[in-house]
Formats: sequence, structure tokens, C-alpha cells
Amino acid sequence: MTTQETTRRTTHRISIDAPAELIFSMLRDSSHWPYLDGLTVYAERVTGDDSGHELRTSVVSNGSLSSSHCWRVFDAPGLRAEFQQLDLEPPLRLLGGAWEIRSADGLSEVTLNHYFELDDDYLAERITAIIGDYGPRELEALRASCERFAMLLQHHTAQGQSAPEPVAARSTAVRAPVVQPAVKEA
Repeated sequence: MTTQETTRRTTHRISIDAPAELIFSMLRDSSHWPYLDGLTVYAERVTGDDSGHELRTSVVSNGSLSSSHCWRVFDAPGLRAEFQQLDLEPPLRLLGGAWEIRSADGLSEVTLNHYFELDDDYLAERITAIIGDYGPRELEALRASCERFAMLLQHHTAQGQSAPEPVAARSTAVRAPVVQPAVKEA
């Protein structure tokens, strides 16, 4: 076992045909996560507010249910959300990352970055592979949900109806009828 302090990094990207602000609001409102990624079964904001908070989640990973919590900080004008896992167990010393959203060629480009440090360098490839599997699945589920929601918003606006309030403001009304079916199609 080695104890070299090396920070490892991964980056995954996807283009989404939805407004960047809508995508950001979907990421900020964790109540949608059980419907977005197909792995999260529970998400609850424990403390904090919309600019930064502690989040507790339960996910299915490697065939079992695991719980964790993280601290998230949001930069709404910059469309960026940073996260860092709390209460890590060895061999993980550090695990965090950031979501970044940018408008590009009529689409929104979403980048998901992770960084981590381990007490055991031999596990680095395994952790990288786990993140390499989970990150793209998260991004694809986010794409499917956001594109479906954006399409519904366009449809209602085109029919002369006013657009609903932003997702974060109406999470309970939007959650079941809009976001949940998108996962079934993903």
C-alpha cells in the first residue's frame, strides 16, 4: 500500500437540447434525482439553502444500497455546482467535483468533473472505472429528463399558455408528471 498524495481527475461531457438555466435548476433541486439517474433512490437536503447545502443520498452501486452525503455549493450566474463528499471511509481521502453548464451552438454543454485521492494507489483504476461508468449514465439521464421537460415547456408556450414557474420553485408539482416518465424512456 502506498500513501502518495495524488489527486486523480475525470471529465465527462454531454450536449443537451435544453436551456442551460433549466438544466442548472434540475441539478440544484435534488428532489428530482431519484427520477433522473436511475441509481439514486433517496435524496434529501439536510441543512443549508439554495446557495449551498448538505445533501444526503442513497444510491444503488455495485449491486448494493449505499448512503452518503455531500456538501454542494452553487454559482447560479456561472451555472456551476461544486460538490464534495463528506464522511468518506478509507481508502478514499477526498472525493468531489463540479457540474458546469455552457451554451454552445444552440445546445447546452454539460461537463461533469470528479477528483479523488486514495490511501491505496492500487485502487485508483477501480475508482476511475466506477466513476467512468456512473458519470456518463448520470449525464445521459439528465439529458433525457431535461430535453423532455424543455419540449413540454415549448409545447405549452406554443399553445398560448404561459410557461410554468422554474423547476426549483415548483418541484413538487413538476416531479411526478414531468420528470418521472423521462426516466422510463431513457
